[in-house]
Amino acid sequence: MAKNDKKPKGKLIAIGGKEARSPDEGMLAGSSENAASNGGSILNHVLAEMNGRESRIEILTTASEQPSEMAEMYIKAFEKLGCTDVGILDLDGRNVDSKQALERLYAADGLFITGGDQARLMEKLRGSEFLKTIEQRYQNDNFTIAGTSAGAMALSGVMISEGESTESLLKGIVELSKGFGLLPDAVIDTHFMSRGRFSRLTEAILMHEGYTALGICENTALVVGEGGLLRVIGAGVVMVLEAGHVKTTNFREAKKGQAIYVENIQIHILAQGAMYSLSEKKFLPPKA
Repeated sequence: MAKNDKKPKGKLIAIGGKEARSPDEGMLAGSSENAASNGGSILNHVLAEMNGRESRIEILTTASEQPSEMAEMYIKAFEKLGCTDVGILDLDGRNVDSKQALERLYAADGLFITGGDQARLMEKLRGSEFLKTIEQRYQNDNFTIAGTSAGAMALSGVMISEGESTESLLKGIVELSKGFGLLPDAVIDTHFMSRGRFSRLTEAILMHEGYTALGICENTALVVGEGGLLRVIGAGVVMVLEAGHVKTTNFREAKKGQAIYVENIQIHILAQGAMYSLSEKKFLPPKA
């Protein structure tokens, strides 16, 4: 998808997976003094960025091999939060550009993209009018797009389509392809700490040194605001990797399976309250 330089009017929320789906779950998962810092607030925040409990939400289950179960789970989750105007879109090559699907996308306040397989999701949507409409609504309208797990990974310009979790940084452990392109100069990984994905995200950023790599922990969300300002909500952290100032590495000449060394890769760790400017590539600490 072509890069668009104008500032989008919409919002993105990338969730690292396994988000608490009720306030009670969030308190257990976050164990924080401030309810806003736990995962139970993540779906509440999704609603708040739309039209609150009156929001009309479409849930895209295309990434999942069990779309019915996924749909039921999120319908119940949003109903517990007081939002009942929730629709389900399970799209494939036959209905992805149907009049009904496009009309529902235009009528919604926001789109929630479930987990599953990001490669499957892109296979079904790539080149479709539906995907173009997602970008148009994000660019031109007050439209919120939230994705969790695979749904979050697909939001970026470069997407991890396949990848191994290894203790060592080895050449060839990740495969990349095009994502939605809504966050064009970024690559996103989810379940970041729990599944040991530092190595594969590092290789991804070495393959695209001008990009920003974002590793999002479970029960944690990254909110993309105006001007590419990133902020974190939830119980965990987001790791930001930059490779623009790498001095020495054997990455280019290394053979597949060979260990990689890197000098001067930059890493920032964001928790709730901290922010990061994508345009300035700058860490912004919480305000006192």
